[in-house]
This record gives sequence, C-alpha cells and structure tokens, in this order.
Amino acid sequence: MPLLAGLDHEPLTPAGQALQLADGQIAALWFRLRGTRPAPPDPVLLAIDAESLQLAALLRPADRAASPLWREMGPWPWRRALQAQVIARVLEQGAARVLVNIEYSQPSPFGPADDAAFQAALAPWRERVHLAVRYGRTERQGVAQVVLAKPLHGLGAPGLTVLLQSPQGMAEAVPGQAWLDQHLAGFPLPHPRPMAFLVNDRPLPRAPMGLNYIGPSGSLARVPAWQVLDTPPGFWRGRTVLFGATTPELGDQQETPFGPQSGTEVLGVAIANALSGQGLHTLPLPIEAGLLLFWGIGAWWWLSRSSTAGHSLLITLVMIAMALLAGWGLWAGALLRLPLAALLLATVAGGGLLAVGQVLVEGRERAYLHQLLSRRVSPALLHDILRNPGPIWTQVGGSRARCVVLFSDLVGFTSLSVDMPATELFTLLNRYFEVMASAVLAEQGLLDKFIGDAVMAEFGVPRSRGDREEARAAVRAALAMQSGLQALNRELAAVGRPPLRHGIGLHVGEVTAGNLGAAQRLEFTVVGATVNVASRLEGLTRRYPEQPILISGELLALLPGELDVVPLGAHTLKGWPQPLEVFGLRGVCGRVNGPECLDGPFPLPDPGAGD
Repeated sequence: MPLLAGLDHEPLTPAGQALQLADGQIAALWFRLRGTRPAPPDPVLLAIDAESLQLAALLRPADRAASPLWREMGPWPWRRALQAQVIARVLEQGAARVLVNIEYSQPSPFGPADDAAFQAALAPWRERVHLAVRYGRTERQGVAQVVLAKPLHGLGAPGLTVLLQSPQGMAEAVPGQAWLDQHLAGFPLPHPRPMAFLVNDRPLPRAPMGLNYIGPSGSLARVPAWQVLDTPPGFWRGRTVLFGATTPELGDQQETPFGPQSGTEVLGVAIANALSGQGLHTLPLPIEAGLLLFWGIGAWWWLSRSSTAGHSLLITLVMIAMALLAGWGLWAGALLRLPLAALLLATVAGGGLLAVGQVLVEGRERAYLHQLLSRRVSPALLHDILRNPGPIWTQVGGSRARCVVLFSDLVGFTSLSVDMPATELFTLLNRYFEVMASAVLAEQGLLDKFIGDAVMAEFGVPRSRGDREEARAAVRAALAMQSGLQALNRELAAVGRPPLRHGIGLHVGEVTAGNLGAAQRLEFTVVGATVNVASRLEGLTRRYPEQPILISGELLALLPGELDVVPLGAHTLKGWPQPLEVFGLRGVCGRVNGPECLDGPFPLPDPGAGD
C-alpha cells in the first residue's frame, strides 16, 4: 500500500523513445482539448482520503464513539480487520464486486489475529473480492530482478495492478496477453490477469489497452471510506467498487494528461474503460508498418511533383494537417491511436530536406540570374525591379512607353575584323563593350542588346524617372561612352594598335516595350519608330566625323539651355515622315559659373561602377 509503484518501462532505442514521447505529448494535448467526459456509473471509488485519516480532528469524540468504524479510523495504517469491515459494508448492500488496490503480500503489522479477522470478515463474499498483485522490476549491476507479490489471503481471483508507462512517466495503458507472456514467463501458472480485466469475462487482448482518461482528479464517482455508512439504500446494488487510497499523503501519485492523480483513480479509469469497452487501441504491427509505407510513398509521390521550395513547404504543411486531422478523428471517434509521431517525422523530414535542397538550388539560380540581369540594368534599377517585379520580365507582349533610345556602333569595324585574329578581336570587343556598358549602367539605363559591334540601350524603361531626368541620364551616358573610348584608344596606342571610332545616336519618343520571342525564350526590348530614328542618327555620324554624338531636336527640347550642341540642320531620315532637326552633342552647360558651356564632358563616375 499504495500500489501501482511498479509501472513498466519497455526498453527502447533513443529514436523509439523520442517517437513514443512525441506520441504521448500529442495524446495528452488531445485529452486536454477534449476536456472532461461524463463520469461512468462504474466503478465507484471507496476512497481512503485525507478526511478518513483525520477523523479525530474532524469529529467530536461522542460522534466517533457512536460508530464502530469511526472509532477505529485514524492515521494510516489501519487494521486489516477495519478495512474488511468497510469492504463488507458495501458487499452487504449488494455490490457486485470489490477490487482492492492495497497490497497484502506481507503479514499484518498488527499480528496474525488481524489477518484472520480480515479473512473471516470477507469469507461470505470471497469470490467477489479481488486483491492486488504487485509487479516490480529492478536492475542491479546489470542483473534484472522481477518480483510478483501475491496476496496472502485466498479470496477471489487476484488482479495485477501494473500499468504501462510512457517515456515521460505517464500511465498510459493496461498490459495485454503479450506483455504477460513476456514478463511473467518465469512465474508459475496461472498468471494473474490485469485487475481492469477482472470485471468482464472477455478474453484478454494481446495488445495493451490504452487509458481513455475521463478528466482530472475527482472525475470518477467516489465515496470517502468514513461515509460508507451514510450512503442511501440501494446505492451499492450491482456496482463495481474499487477500494484504495486517494490522498497524496500516502503517495502513489501518477502523471496523467490532466495532472497528477492517485494510483487508485488511474486504476479506476482502466476499470471504467474495460467495463464500457472505451479503451484506446493501436494498429497491429503489420498494419502500422503498411500505413507508414503507404504514407511514405504518398508523400514521396506528391513532393516529387513540387518544383519550388515554397510549394514543397506548402505540401508538407498540408500533409501534416491531414495527418493530425486523421489522427484526431480516429482517436476521438474510433478510439484508435495512430503512430502520429512517425507519420509527422517522415513528412517533416522528407518535405524539409527537399525544401532545403530546393532553397539551395533556387539560391544558386537566383544568384546566377541576378548576375546575368545585373549586366543589363543598373544595381539601383535591378533592386527596384526585384522589389516590385510584376510581369515585366515574364509575360509575352508589350505596352506603350516613352524613353530615350541610344545607339552606338563602331566605325570601320569590318576592315578591322579582317586584319585581326579572332581571339584578339573578341578580346578587343569585350574591352570596348565593357566601357560602353559601364557608362549605360552608371546612369541606370537598360542595356538592350549587343548587335555585332553595336550597342542598343534605353533610358526610361521598364521604370521611368521622368522624360527630362532620363534625357539627362542618356546624355551623360553618351558623353561617358565617348570619354571611355578616348581612354581605351590611349591604351591601344601604347601597344601599337590603331584607334577605334564610333558613332552614337540619341532620340526620345514613344516605343512599345515588352518581351519578344517564343515561350521558350523571351527578350525584353523596345520597338517602334523612335528606335529607328536613334539608329539613323547613329548612322548619320559617318557624315560628320567630328561629331561622334548626334541628338534629335526633340531630345534637345527637353533640356533647354543645358547642352552644348552644334546645329547640323534638318535631315530627312529613312522611315521618318518629315525632316528632323539634328544636333552634334559636345558637352553640358556649366551650372556653377553661369550659362556658358564647357568644352568637354563633365566628370564621370568610375566606368566599372555598373558591373
């Protein structure tokens, strides 16, 4: 006394214990979410509670003297003769059976007469009184010692009070026949049945019966032992009674999903489950293994169709929700416990590892695409596009926009390519394009394309800062391209190479901007008459070798008084309906010393700043 001290600990691997621990935590959470259920009619706890042990402080001496039971009740231990009187009282009132959660494996400390009185008092109902069998297992120096403590008194069939325990120390199941065969094999037959299964004649199940808790301490019907004489007539008739200690003063407190409860209360839950057939069950091992295999195959099939980390995480979350909903439904509706921890672990591990791998791949792909895109647009524009991407780079089609188009082309490149080896030619072109691209990107322009030795760029698409600001940026870029070419020519002269010449044309107007190409390959570009005019202006630089940068009157009109230009008159350009005023760009006008213009370009940023 008290019993339930020998809760079983199955040897498990660390992984197995972790899964059992997780399953136990999930089950405990579900019990709390479900809350308290109505108390079943049986069993009734005949409780040795704190009041029954403190009657001297609760009752007047005269009141105690009036009752033979009250006179003897007091601090524990009670005489076994007194315990028998309490049990006999409910049997006299018609109780169907009394299960006793008190150990009587040793002689009474009050002497042989006390044991004899106990036996004699219960002899009329001997087959209806079931005493406890304690199972204990200890290990010392690697040697396991097992004890099966049976009662001294020969009454009804004794009952094994051991309950199986989860890794976190929670009483969770009544052992089945398989457990008895394994753990009681060294003891003579017949082996005692678990006390919870003494209340019916059904065969003992092989698998454990999980405890389906009713609620917190006090949920089961109980009568304090000192009030056994005060119950109304007929109260005990046909009832199953569990006699034992419920006060924490006597120890034997067990962890449950609803907090600590006495061992007698936990055993009462087990008896209630057996009586009503409402205990929890698990799947047979082959079916459980098949379920895990089926779940794993389903998860692999579904996740294998995911192409992105976000999609994989979504699938993983959906599968976790499905497992939890299925587990809850079967637990609450069919009293069946699924191996949820294993199902969730497989899902999280598979989906998580796949998502992590996809994140790494996507990260490398984004870095590579970022590197490629950064060679076409400036860092500031790239940041803006990536922050608000929209359909700019992905949808086929275009939209109307205004921008400044810049065309640049080398002069005399055909003859140069004939005289120069291919490898040297590519090296020279790459150096040239590096200078041209840097100038465009430094002014947040868009590098549209390289066409042979020509460069096409726009200012104002896909994002526009306003016509005047884009015109200024295009002018600064053109002057920087010219300045960069001069620096490159000085390097070529140092190694005996002939200088390079190019022409640049600038025009502003409406274009159609968008993606051209096929579904397999798209290219963002601009088309329209404005593009053709810029190209024609670049070609017109052949007639004005001293003016390598030509701009249209429309562009000059956006920047009145800001540019140092040379009027070249009106020119009829192919594809343009009327003569176009053309100007040679020499530089920008000073803003510090007045309206006079500078002879050359203003200071430029580092040509490599746009890389």
